[in-house]
Amino acid sequence: MDAELEKLVESGKLTTKAAEQLEQLRPGSFCLHKSWGFGQVAEWNLLLNQIVIDFKTKPKHPMQLAYAAENLIPIPPKHFRARKVNEPEAIKALLKSDPAAVVRNILEGFDGKATLGQISEMLIGDLFTEAEWKRWWTTAKKAMKASGYFSVPAKKSEPIALRTEPVSRADELLAFFNQTRQPKEQAAALDQIIKFHHEFKDPKTQLQPIMQRIENTAAQNQKLHSSLTFELVLARDDLLERVPGLTTTRPDLTVERLISEEEARLTEILPKLPSETRLAVDGIEQLAAGHTNPKDIRRKRQGRRTANHARPRCPRTFGQQ
Repeated sequence: MDAELEKLVESGKLTTKAAEQLEQLRPGSFCLHKSWGFGQVAEWNLLLNQIVIDFKTKPKHPMQLAYAAENLIPIPPKHFRARKVNEPEAIKALLKSDPAAVVRNILEGFDGKATLGQISEMLIGDLFTEAEWKRWWTTAKKAMKASGYFSVPAKKSEPIALRTEPVSRADELLAFFNQTRQPKEQAAALDQIIKFHHEFKDPKTQLQPIMQRIENTAAQNQKLHSSLTFELVLARDDLLERVPGLTTTRPDLTVERLISEEEARLTEILPKLPSETRLAVDGIEQLAAGHTNPKDIRRKRQGRRTANHARPRCPRTFGQQ
């Protein structure tokens, strides 16, 4: 312990605990105050029983030693806030070369998890404009998901967390699907599985168990949520085409059958589908607009299946952030 601090402890002007805290608040170090935010220790003036802090809104602000020890949180040199001041060029380079490392550094300063708002506060203003931040975050999020060390929730209000061990995107997608409770959540999870189906090491084994859930949900929702049933059946067909070896548990549940059974309501049901999904079936846009006959579409799709032609695959955006 600093000799001058020891004298203050011996004289009863400081407690040992306060002196130990002040040891971490030497001149040049950084700290946080609940009201004044981030600051840097400018100097000690132990004769006057003061410590002077440069806060952004209160430069050269003197504080009594005991008060400072109780109310200031020391910031270690490797904390992202400190690095922005001490290593500005290195941080700027890291933002470009390794966005995931930047987010990791920020999360470490929040005990391993932080909301999107907390992360953005660290970067907007000092390093990015609002528009630059949004572009950078899109890139960073992709890098984070690819690394497997970050848990990135679907809801922006929930915290992003560091993992001790990496989790593959495939395992994460399966876990998300298995945790779904609502049909719309299941459709969103399925959409992501289709998008990243190539990342499954053993797709037949990993994805076959979800087929029954998809098809059961589709069948159960046909009357009350018919558009969702169309969405799920089309997505299932997409997955079957992309992953050889997967098999349906409900071969009777087809788009042709749905078109036939829901013929009277098609002009109400189909416009509720995402546009990309409507485009996935030949002529379904015209059908939704009332410009063609359901029987013509059924014949066309059945003819295509007989000829063993795959239906067009369109970009899927349902459920993406």
